[in-house]
Order: sequence, then C-alpha cells, then structure tokens
Amino acid sequence: MKYSLILIASLSFAQTYQVVNNENSTVSYRGLAFEDAKTFVVSGSKNTIGKSVDGGKTFTWINPKVVENRDFRDIEVISKNNYLALGIDSPAYILNTKDGGKSWSKVYENAEKGIFLDALYIDYKSKTITALGDPIVEGQPFVLKSTTTIPDKWEVVKSLNGEALRLKNPKEAFFASSGSNLYVDAKQTLIVSGGELSNLYRYKSKTGQLYTLEKTKSSTSGINGLAYDPVNNVGYLVGGDFTRPEDSKYNFYKFKITNDKLVFQDSWSYPVGYKSGVTIISKDKVLVCGYSGVDYSIDGGHNWTNITKDSYNACTVSPDKKYVILVGNKGKIGKVVL
Repeated sequence: MKYSLILIASLSFAQTYQVVNNENSTVSYRGLAFEDAKTFVVSGSKNTIGKSVDGGKTFTWINPKVVENRDFRDIEVISKNNYLALGIDSPAYILNTKDGGKSWSKVYENAEKGIFLDALYIDYKSKTITALGDPIVEGQPFVLKSTTTIPDKWEVVKSLNGEALRLKNPKEAFFASSGSNLYVDAKQTLIVSGGELSNLYRYKSKTGQLYTLEKTKSSTSGINGLAYDPVNNVGYLVGGDFTRPEDSKYNFYKFKITNDKLVFQDSWSYPVGYKSGVTIISKDKVLVCGYSGVDYSIDGGHNWTNITKDSYNACTVSPDKKYVILVGNKGKIGKVVL
C-alpha cells in the first residue's frame, strides 16, 4: 500500500509526515518503545503486539498466545529482543519475551477486584522497573517494582524514594492513554493523575512535592502524560478532556527543576486540543499528540506548528532523534521525520 508524504515547513525546520501502517483497523494502539534506531515495538487492544526492524517500513505481528483478548496499553524494551507488555485489567498481566516476541511468559498476574494497571517505566541506570496502577486501597496508588535482571519477580511497594504513596483526592486515578504518566530515576519519581483532581507528585527523599494542576470540572479531564529531560532538568505535561478533543484548556504544562525545586514555567502557549502523548526531541524541541492531532514546538512550547490533524494516542522519538513514531486508534501508525 502506498502512502502520501506531507511536508510541513515553518521557521527554520521542516518535517515529513506519513501513515506507515493501518492494516489492523479494529485495533487501538497505546504502547510504543524503541529497541534501537530502527527497531521498535507497538502494543494495543485485541492481544496485538507488533514489531518493526526497519523504521516502520514493514511490521511483524508477535501476538502473545499465553493470554487472550488483552488490551496491552504499554510496552517496554529491557534489552535486545527482551520486552515487557502490560495488560491492564480483569485480570491484569505483565508479560515478558526474551526472544523478540516468538514466545511470551506471564511474569505477573493479578485478578484482584479493582486492579487496573496504567503504565510501565524502566530506569536503565538503576536497572529498576516500575508499574503504576489505579488505587485499590483508597488514597494510595498501586505500584509494583521489579528489576531488569530478574523481571519475573514483582513486589507491591508502599513508598517511592523514601516517601509514602499518597493521593490528595480519593477519586484521583491515572489515565492509561499513552503509558507516559510516570517517570523514574534513582533520585526521584514523577507521577501525574487525573479524574476528579489532577496532580503532579514528585517523590523524593525528604524533599518531595505535590502540585495541584488546573483542570475543568469534568472527571474525564486532567493530565494524561509526561516527559522529563534529566540532562536539562525540564519536563512537559499534556492532557485535557478526551471527551472534548478540540478544547485546549489546561492541556499543557512546562516545568523545570532548579536547586532541587520544581517550578512551573509560564512562558508557553497551549497546543491545539486534547493531548495524551509527549516526547522530547532536544532541549527546546518537543512533539505532542492526541485526538486533535500532532503539534511540534522548537522553542520549548512558546509556539506550536500543527503537523497533522490525524488522531494519535502516543508518540516516541527514535534514539538517534531522526524521527518520531506515533500510534493511535483504528490501527494507525504514523511517522514524522525530523
């Protein structure tokens, strides 16, 4: 199948955008992770997991046989051919493959009432894996920990970075829209919530912080995703109301961490409409996606250029920073060459 290329030029940059795959038209993709500059994996509904080894030109479908009809909202790469897939609920599963998807095993299973897993995050420096889930115990996120060396052993934890887990509002939860509401490193953990209240939690030994974010009154609004650049100490939050995709209210926040204090920046503008995914290209270049389309900024969010009105759920830049892969509903996988 041939796809048309769209060239977008603005200021001092230009990108090309194309849909690279839409063969699984009944599948919704929300999971996405890179193995190397050309190899990435995607995951979604109906037990669907796909792999490309040529930057999105072709795909192999490596659907697990150990479970049926799971919605894999997130997928992560531990190492070459070693992946984790997150099946969200009823029961919740975490699956592992060590042969590039030829075979899968259950490394975590939970049929507890109310279980709903939202995201996975791997901190490669500390070799830790964190899974975030909605509260089972009121006022407390459900968090699992494992390691990249032994990813078949998982522990429920009650604290992060020396601070007890907490939620400000018992009706807070987490959106499993893009697998990106969690960031972890050896010094801190960042989590964003939505629902009745939207907060940014920074767990850090003795200096943790809580930030309440503005949102509409709707329980379908709040922050959906975050991206953090530890080199430049800058982060971005995206969200909005997924039932009102053209509404730009409270859909973007930018913050910096300076002298161990997280401070929000006010010199930015809102991209267009509801956004669920965000990926940082470089210090000032950031791309966001959502039901309302894909937007790109080269000045840290001061100004935005729309790349496409096509809807996508999640986005991730390649390790060589040459292109971004986007995944969405109706089996759509897109690519923006930077």
